[in-house]
Amino acid sequence: MVFGVSTLVLNLDDHLASSLAAIAAKSHQPLPEWATEQLSRLANEEGSASSSGYTKEWMAAFGSISDATFEVPERSLPREFESLEPN
Repeated sequence: MVFGVSTLVLNLDDHLASSLAAIAAKSHQPLPEWATEQLSRLANEEGSASSSGYTKEWMAAFGSISDATFEVPERSLPREFESLEPN
């Protein structure tokens, strides 16, 4: 069985590239394998979030509440912040 493989090219600054390589090395994985695993995990987490932004686990715990007075709290969008890295 043959599976298609996509290629993702990232242009990283030297500091970020060495930081990611160090993290991958601590996990005893080559950087491409580690990055693939991390991106896959993030994609799965994103896919499990509902349109309201709550995770599948949260919905299982609180989304099934049948109390008519229960109100789901609003979630605000993440806000941007300035980088701590020097330019």
